[in-house]
Amino acid sequence: MNEGEGMIFDRTLERLQRLQGERIRDLKLDRIVIGIFFTGVKLSDGSGGVAYTPRDDLHGATCCHSMAAERPASAPLKGMDVQDILGGPTDSALSHLVKLVVTNALSSRFITPDRYRIVYDADALDLVDLDKAGRIGMVGAFIPFLKQLKAVPNIDMAVIERKPEVLKADEMRFYVPAEKARDALSSCDTVIITGATMANRTLDELLGYTKQGADVILTGPTASMLPDVLFEHNVRALCGVQVIDPDRTLDMLAEAGGALRLFHSGCVRKMNVLKG
Repeated sequence: MNEGEGMIFDRTLERLQRLQGERIRDLKLDRIVIGIFFTGVKLSDGSGGVAYTPRDDLHGATCCHSMAAERPASAPLKGMDVQDILGGPTDSALSHLVKLVVTNALSSRFITPDRYRIVYDADALDLVDLDKAGRIGMVGAFIPFLKQLKAVPNIDMAVIERKPEVLKADEMRFYVPAEKARDALSSCDTVIITGATMANRTLDELLGYTKQGADVILTGPTASMLPDVLFEHNVRALCGVQVIDPDRTLDMLAEAGGALRLFHSGCVRKMNVLKG
C-alpha cells in the first residue's frame, strides 16, 4: 500500500476529530523535528507525539531538489493550523508523516486510564504468554525481542524484514522476505508488528494477512494513536509511548536520538493500551 493514508488511519482520524470537536480549530503546530530515527511534534496545547521517520521513503532521491518538492520553503510547518495539516493532501511520504505524528499528539489527550485499559512501563513481549503463543510472526526485526525469543527452545517464529542484513547469523533461520508476508502471517497465531508500518503505509495490508483470532500486537513509539479502529481490525494491544516532556523529546530527536535514549531520559514512557 503506497498511496493514500489507508482505511484504518482515515477512520481513526475521523473519530479523533469528532472527539476534539470545536477545540481543534484553535490548535497550531508549535514545533516539529524530523529526526533521522523519529519525528516529533509539540502542539500549541502542550501535547506531544512521535512517529518513526521512514528515511528510505523520504530520501528516495537523496537530493535537496527532491526534498524541496516534498515541502516548499515558502510554506513552513511551524505555526500551521492543525486542521489544515489534517485536511491537507497526503501525496508524499513527508506530508503523511507530519499528519501521522500530529495524530499521535492529538490522541494523547484521550488515551487515559478512564477510557482504556493501560499497562505502563512494560514491553510488548510482557503481554505474550509464550507457552500459548503458538507460531509467532514478527514484522520488523525487534532486536531485544529476537534476543529473548530465539533462546526459547523449539520456538516457531517467522521474522518478516525488508533488510535481512540486520539479522545475525543465528537469526537467519527465522527470516522471511517481505514479499512473502502474506503466506507467513496467515499461519501465525501471535503477530507482533512494528508501528513503523503506519509510517510507510503498509499496516492495512499486513493486518489483512493475519488470520481471524490471531493475537496481534502493534508496537513501537509510532503505535501511539487512538486505538479504537485498530481494535476493530484484529489488534489486541498498542504498545506505544506517552510523551512526558515534548520539548526535551524534540531536543533529543534533533540530535539523532533513538527510542532507547528517549526511554532512558524519562522524556517518554512505555504505554500499552489493551483491548477490552
